[in-house]
Order: sequence, then structure tokens, then C-alpha cells
Amino acid sequence: MNQWTTRDAEYEALRMELEDIANRAGYVLNPDGERLEKVVGLMTENLVLAGKRFCPCKQSHPLAPGRDVVCPCPEWKSEIETEGHCFCKLFFLRENR
Repeated sequence: MNQWTTRDAEYEALRMELEDIANRAGYVLNPDGERLEKVVGLMTENLVLAGKRFCPCKQSHPLAPGRDVVCPCPEWKSEIETEGHCFCKLFFLRENR
């Protein structure tokens, strides 16, 4: 389990950055707070340890910075348009599009 939560400045800064990315693309972040905290927390851990927003749901274990993808991944928009959300269930279609 990750150590980063909504109480941490690093977590909150990343969540705000991801919310901005979602808004600019016409999407929203997952309204399920528990899922959001898990994904953003793991991504915060990757950012702090490796310096980039590596996707926690598509990463290698252990993390392989030369091979793993940065969020948002290249497929995020096609996944959202097809499934209504990205693979990680981080970004979702807006309800009223």
C-alpha cells in the first residue's frame, strides 16, 4: 500500500495537476474518492521516487523508468472514449457532454 494520502502536500499538488489535465481535455477525475486516493497516492510515490508521473496501473514491478509510461498514457483518450474511463479509472468522461 502506498504511503501518500490526501493529507500530504505532494499528493495534493499532483491531484490538482491531474484535475487540471482532466479539465483541459474535457474529462473529470474519478468521483470514487477511495479509488482516486489509491491511484494518485501510488502515482505520487512514483513521482517522488523517480521524478515522473509514472502510471501505477501500467508500470513494471519494480518500476522501470526507461520503459514504463507517464500519465496520462498515450492510450488514455481512446480508452476514455471507448470505455468511459481510462484503464486506471483515474480519468472519466463528463456526465453532461
